[in-house]
Amino acid sequence: MSLSELKEELARLPEQQQVELSAYLEYLLEKRSSNFREELGRKISDHDPSHWVSLEELKNRLTPPLTKAT
Repeated sequence: MSLSELKEELARLPEQQQVELSAYLEYLLEKRSSNFREELGRKISDHDPSHWVSLEELKNRLTPPLTKAT
């Protein structure tokens, strides 16, 4: 099912079910955000230098590699 098909189907739901769905989606987003904060906190608190990333390595990870035109 495509996203547009899903949206159409959701629009046909009764209002109360749409409200329940909206609350569930908010729960999922908050849960994801909470998991991210916990993981980030663990990484910030990590005192093992072997787990650290240099600024140069971070830049390399964030910069997409250049591809050669053929």
